[in-house]
Amino acid sequence: MIDPREFKAPFIKIEDIRKAADDLRARYWPKNSIPIDILSILEFELEVEIRPILNLKKAGDVDALLLGDFRTIVVDQGDFLDDRAQNRLRFSLAHELGHLTLHKGLFSEIRHSLIQEWINFFQQIPDKEYYWIEQHAYEFAGRLLVPREHLKEKLGEAILIAKDAGFEAWDASGESSLEYIAHGIARYFNVSEQVVEKRIIKENLWPPSKIA
Repeated sequence: MIDPREFKAPFIKIEDIRKAADDLRARYWPKNSIPIDILSILEFELEVEIRPILNLKKAGDVDALLLGDFRTIVVDQGDFLDDRAQNRLRFSLAHELGHLTLHKGLFSEIRHSLIQEWINFFQQIPDKEYYWIEQHAYEFAGRLLVPREHLKEKLGEAILIAKDAGFEAWDASGESSLEYIAHGIARYFNVSEQVVEKRIIKENLWPPSKIA
């Protein structure tokens, strides 16, 4: 079993993370419709149980957690039952699927089975190593739920609407214009505005001159 103090995050190129997300979506969501139904992919295609747990956030400050059997993701019961938390829940599930896809080999060496054991383990690993495995999963989740080709299309539509309304000063207005654009796009993907903002930047689609 790995000593948490000696835990090392693997090096994974961002291109490989994106390919893994694209390949999984193509295989398990071939109709490529939006929004991506992450719950159906997990439960029916991958046969991963989504198990609501009371006070999961309070126990470990986590929204969702992949367990060591690799067949179960526990989620906070409050979020699971709260319609207002569904976008966050969807991203959390995609995030845990990222760990399952990218880190299964590494996590299999940990061998914990209880929820609190997993929480305790990850609370003890070095901050730098935890940061990297989380960044891997964030990138995977974002790319999975917000495919680049769909994002580019919706961004182009949003920019045309804004231009028709007389808005042109994208660069001068900085982050405020990106926030304005992301607000309208986020509902299409059923993710938060912050996720859309990050995907636009990470996919090198901002400012709009880049996709003209």
